Amino acid sequence: MQPQRRHYFAHIPIIALLILLGLAPWLSVILFIIRAIDRDSEKKELQAARDRQDYAADFRPQDTRRAAPQGAYDYSAHYAGHDLPTAEQQKSKLHQQRLTSLCTIAGAILLFIGVVSLPDAVSQMLFMHPIHERLSLSNWSDLFTAVAQIAGGGGALLFSLNLKRISRLERQLDKVVGGRDNIPLNELFATAGLPAEEGRRVLEHAIDHGYFGADAYIDNLTGFLIVRGPAPIPAQPAQPEPEPDPADETQYRKLLRQLHQAGQSLADPATQDKVGRLEQVAARIFALAEKDPSKQEQLRKFVGYYLPTSLKLLHTYIQLDSQGVDGENITKTKQSIQRSLDLLVTAFENQLDKLFQSDALDVSADIAALEGMLNLDGLSGESDFSIQSQDP
Repeated sequence: MQPQRRHYFAHIPIIALLILLGLAPWLSVILFIIRAIDRDSEKKELQAARDRQDYAADFRPQDTRRAAPQGAYDYSAHYAGHDLPTAEQQKSKLHQQRLTSLCTIAGAILLFIGVVSLPDAVSQMLFMHPIHERLSLSNWSDLFTAVAQIAGGGGALLFSLNLKRISRLERQLDKVVGGRDNIPLNELFATAGLPAEEGRRVLEHAIDHGYFGADAYIDNLTGFLIVRGPAPIPAQPAQPEPEPDPADETQYRKLLRQLHQAGQSLADPATQDKVGRLEQVAARIFALAEKDPSKQEQLRKFVGYYLPTSLKLLHTYIQLDSQGVDGENITKTKQSIQRSLDLLVTAFENQLDKLFQSDALDVSADIAALEGMLNLDGLSGESDFSIQSQDP
């Protein structure tokens, strides 16, 4: 992403200004100011361009492709040789190495000259001239030149140390990435121990210097560093399961839901177990009724009285339990409800058993008919035994 116009002053090398500071201080200061203004203007243009790109990306259709399974396609053949840096990237990396060496050498020379010249300039101003000549322009010029040389040399050395640090961090990021095709930026920076802003700046330098090959780039949509191959498909957030619509809820489901909610509101584990047993047996009863509508006639009293009364007792128990007071009346009432729950558990189990009464009669009739047919046809064991016993 390039700014709309070229900013030449923004890219004046710091080392050139630092060296110029020791030779022509006033010109160096002016160029420092112009460079700072131009760099600020360039940053604003780049930020505006990024904002326009992000705004446009919001209106692009979402990628609904499914992530390809691992090993679905081997990109190694397609990207063979692409992991090697381009000639421009190699040139940029070599330029940084030379700039580091130049800053180190020039900074050391300027700092040495300034440190050597400073005592002489100070002594000339304070001791070696008459009082009326000590504050002359030439003396001030010598002093300012020595100070500028010290500042320029020290700045050049600090700049070279910063370049060395950036190179070390670039190599560190390269080791973290290893042979991976892509890696999330937050994982990369966390592993390298870098804050996000600094890590992104170092990563951009590393890409420019070819550490990750010719095709590496930062995918701002997914937040990944892409070394080779396509960008990963962003994982779709899990959709929450829709809540059941009360309008579509049957009477059986509604009663079970209320019974479950009442059980979840209880604090006593023993009482919770009793309500859980009621819910379990009631669910089996309702499942049989839904499977065989002929059994629904037997559940009128169960659905119309026993279950609503059970829910009423549970709500009363919850209300009493939430008072936080163990008075005589509250305690007796809660104990009575717990005894009633024991009776209700037995009643619910008996109701479930009664639903199989007609099935038991049908089975008994089928067994009797089967035994009669077997006897008539002489296929039962009793007939064979009686015939054998009549033989002499």
